Amino acid sequence: MIQGIVFDLDDTLYEQQAPFAAAINSLFPTFPANKMNSLFIRFRYYSDFHYMKSITGEWSLKKMRYERIRLALADFDFTPADAELDAFQTAYDRALQTISLPVEVHSALDFLVQQKVLMGIITNGPVRRQEDKLNALHLTDWIAPEKILISDGVQIQKPDPKIFKLMEERLDLTNESLLYIGDSFDNDVIGAKAAGWSVWWFNHQRRAIPSGQTAIFDEEITSFSDLNKALTTKMI
Repeated sequence: MIQGIVFDLDDTLYEQQAPFAAAINSLFPTFPANKMNSLFIRFRYYSDFHYMKSITGEWSLKKMRYERIRLALADFDFTPADAELDAFQTAYDRALQTISLPVEVHSALDFLVQQKVLMGIITNGPVRRQEDKLNALHLTDWIAPEKILISDGVQIQKPDPKIFKLMEERLDLTNESLLYIGDSFDNDVIGAKAAGWSVWWFNHQRRAIPSGQTAIFDEEITSFSDLNKALTTKMI
């Protein structure tokens, strides 16, 4: 029986494409609107793929952030000037200050609190940056700060199952009683399953299962409305 639910942050508790698109539109207004979703998916791919380089010191965080947008745009034969690429992160950070919880997530979190379901968050990223997002979303209204693990703060990165084991200690629950919900197959699904958790793959970007992988998740959810429905009907 599930007694605790732990969420990923980026593109799970809020829609990350909205601030991304705002930054792209402000700097690269000629980029085709009908390719924005595909560009965002490539951006997330390069961000996840190169993130560990910034952790190991092979790349600086600044270089990783530059390369992920440069490579994503290059996949669409879009090659801005270096100064424009350098400016993207500032524009993206500014747009992230305006993020908010989808109404479906807000409602689901209220419901889970009422049902006394224990909750937590596990997110990869720099502490200050992730804390800024958590504050913008007011997530500590539902989830206690000690139940939020930021990878750089604990020096463990998803998909390492150790970060999930640490959350088990924070919630005082066993792996069999925990559900993880996240959008990244490689970081969230594989990581949580390696720790012995149940997993819902929140695949609202409709990504394909990575090559060589199988559908090891317990459920695939493809919209915020379906996520709300699942959380408010299956957790009673």
